[in-house]
Amino acid sequence: MRRAVAAGAVLACFVLSAPALAKDWLSFDRAWARPGDTVRAQTTYAQHGNKLVVYVLPLASSPRFWSIGYINDYAPDPGPPPHVRGAIRVGTTRAYGQAAWLAFRMPRVRPGEYVLGVWCKPCNTHWTSALPNYQPDPRGLLRVRG
Repeated sequence: MRRAVAAGAVLACFVLSAPALAKDWLSFDRAWARPGDTVRAQTTYAQHGNKLVVYVLPLASSPRFWSIGYINDYAPDPGPPPHVRGAIRVGTTRAYGQAAWLAFRMPRVRPGEYVLGVWCKPCNTHWTSALPNYQPDPRGLLRVRG
């Protein structure tokens, strides 16, 4: 019963999220990588295809990049992203039809769980591939091995 309620709450958060978040949501192309591996961040539909600035950051830093409590608990935060320790800018997405993608080399980071941080320049908002309460999209979490 609790799982059903929790699953419904998470689904409701995604459904009620701001349009920019839903349309410009990025995911990793794999579940794990090593530093130096080529990794791809992608989405099947991007409203702002070639204007999303992408960062890689530890899952534990996600709540500092995207906070809870602004207007709608799970809406993107306004403005450019904060300077968060451990957040590494890896590039800007490229549009491909209605999709967007970015291929990058995984930076030298400690082993652990990493998420994507996104700054949508045209809509001036930012978010991560994990909700601020550490609930990552399964495709938005990358496990880095040493």
